[in-house]
Amino acid sequence: MLEAAKLIGIAIVCLLVIGVVVIVSAKTGIVIPYRWFGLFFWTCFLLWFVFRQHKRDLRIGRFWLALSAFLIVHVTIFVVVLRTYPAWRPVWFVFVIMIEAKPVLASFQRIVYPRNRRHV
Repeated sequence: MLEAAKLIGIAIVCLLVIGVVVIVSAKTGIVIPYRWFGLFFWTCFLLWFVFRQHKRDLRIGRFWLALSAFLIVHVTIFVVVLRTYPAWRPVWFVFVIMIEAKPVLASFQRIVYPRNRRHV
């Protein structure tokens, strides 16, 4: 029940953000390309996925440092890509996130629990 409430809360926040952007866009005449909405949505999805996998690590400082570093790199790379390649399709984020999620979670595990690594 609690998990369903979290998911509904996340969905409502996403809809509110999109609604605010649409209203501001309509009032000011500024048009925001869909690829930027895709970046926002799929980054939020990836964050939700990371938080779900690392529930017990939210009080560990190394987790937040790793998450901050990841977000800086993730957003910087995508800003460069989206500005350079305006034909980027929002559906392509699905494939990028599928490829990106596994190494991100593995690296968080190694950063948050460095002593648990096995020396080969």
